[in-house]
Amino acid sequence: MAIISCGDTKKEEKELEVKLDKIEAVEQEIDQTTEELNQKAEEVASALSELDSL
Repeated sequence: MAIISCGDTKKEEKELEVKLDKIEAVEQEIDQTTEELNQKAEEVASALSELDSL
């Protein structure tokens, strides 16, 4: 039978919170990168359309 002290639990909760914050930061970076890629794709599609009309 294992006994976990309150200090250990609070430490684990803090570590988990830090990990979750890092995950959220990575998710935000991915979202931003996806938006930028979509914008660039639209710009390329527009440029190709202009070239096709020449």
